[in-house]
Amino acid sequence: MQEQLSAILYYVKGTLKYKWTLLVVASLLSISGWVFVLTMPDKYASEARVHVETRTMLQPLLHGMAIQSDIRGLLRVMQMLMFTKSNIEQIIKLSDLSKTVKTEGEKLALISQLKKDIQINGGAEDIFTIKYQAKDPVMAKNVVQAVLTVFSEQTQLNTSGDTTDAQRFIENQIQDYETRLRNAEKARENFQRANLGLLPGQGGGQIGQIQEMTTALEEANLSLKEAISRKETLQEQFDEALASEEDEWGDETGGEATQESPQISSLKQRRDDLLIKFTNKHPEVVHIDKTIKGLEKLRNEKLAKTDESGLLSSAVKTNPYAQSIKIALNEADANIASIRSRVEIYQKRLEKAQEEINTRLSVETEMQNLNRDYSAIKSNYENLLASREQARMTEKVGDQAEALKFKIADPPNTPLKPSSPNRALFYTGILIGAVVLGLCVSFLIHLLRPTIMTPLQLRQVTGLPVLGTVSMKFNSGKVEKNRKYLAMYAATWSGLVLIYSCFMVIDIFEIKIPGLSILLKSIS
Repeated sequence: MQEQLSAILYYVKGTLKYKWTLLVVASLLSISGWVFVLTMPDKYASEARVHVETRTMLQPLLHGMAIQSDIRGLLRVMQMLMFTKSNIEQIIKLSDLSKTVKTEGEKLALISQLKKDIQINGGAEDIFTIKYQAKDPVMAKNVVQAVLTVFSEQTQLNTSGDTTDAQRFIENQIQDYETRLRNAEKARENFQRANLGLLPGQGGGQIGQIQEMTTALEEANLSLKEAISRKETLQEQFDEALASEEDEWGDETGGEATQESPQISSLKQRRDDLLIKFTNKHPEVVHIDKTIKGLEKLRNEKLAKTDESGLLSSAVKTNPYAQSIKIALNEADANIASIRSRVEIYQKRLEKAQEEINTRLSVETEMQNLNRDYSAIKSNYENLLASREQARMTEKVGDQAEALKFKIADPPNTPLKPSSPNRALFYTGILIGAVVLGLCVSFLIHLLRPTIMTPLQLRQVTGLPVLGTVSMKFNSGKVEKNRKYLAMYAATWSGLVLIYSCFMVIDIFEIKIPGLSILLKSIS
């Protein structure tokens, strides 16, 4: 830390060695800068505050009935559009700035300059500040007044134009949607006429009917199976009754059944003998069983033919059990035929209903598409009608109470004192800057022409030990000369500060020096 402080002290001493350089640079820069600031022309700023009322009493009362514009967004757009070429030209005309320009180039330069100099700030709480600076205070006021006039005109024109454009657009859209709505209604009418009886709501619960027919068909099939099973059971009982009476009525049937009976008996006897040695799955046993069943089937068919021809055997005629079974078989056949007819009818009805329901579903789908398009067009049409009424109401509201009320809070003033330049601030800044620049020049000279100022510095540079130092002894003449030298240096700084104070006094008290003003104007 000690070495760092020593290094800083070394650089300070080296810079102060060239203190006259510092003084000369600071003096020249300061005096030149002060004179330049003094010759700068005064500018006068005129300012006006404008309040744009965006809330009227009718707007809350007509909420939802009239269109509420985005007034704040409108004001922001207008604030940017104020600096168009046409508006700037109108400002030049109203403020008599046109007298100051003679050529088209000067006019374009003036327009560009006004875009930079005219300031429109604010917008909070709908209050805008319009400000402009000029060399002539009257000219500054005239420009602000012209901007105020153009700003007011743009506000009124913009609000009325928006309502007219909106109404024109809505009217065009309503005409288009009226045509589309009529076409959609005609399409629905033609479709309903072409598909009468198949439209939604005209089916009479057809899906429920299909479910009922399906249930009835299943019940009929179940009844058919039950009737067939009953017939098979009766047939087995009838066959058993015939077999039990075979010996008694066999001769009366014409001998064929009697001839078969011994054959069947022998086969059964053969089967019984084989079963003693083999099981039921033996091939010969299986063959004998099939042969016996075939012979019994032939015998039953012959008995049936005999029954159909009305030549019942005496055994059947005399057996009440066989007669009752035969009657039950006939009733079973009739019942089966009836149930089969009912099943066929149900099947045809079900197939027809399914075809109709497929057609009906297609019609319903197409009808839904038509209704969807019609509903969308109708909804948009009704919204457009409501928007047209809102636009008309908004226009009437605008006629009774303007959406934007333009009020001047503070009118443009004619400034009595210049607003710029701030010479006191410039004088102080120039003095500080000149001193800093002088220090930099002195420090740079010290770096270019270094000088050893202390024994410590000599030891650091040479790396040799310093055994001692010899002090310089000044005589009385030299001391007096150094004292005068320092007094001259201090007087020079005092003079620079005095000059600074004079410029500050001139600015603060606004002292006018005729001769100095003429001289400065001739220099500038």
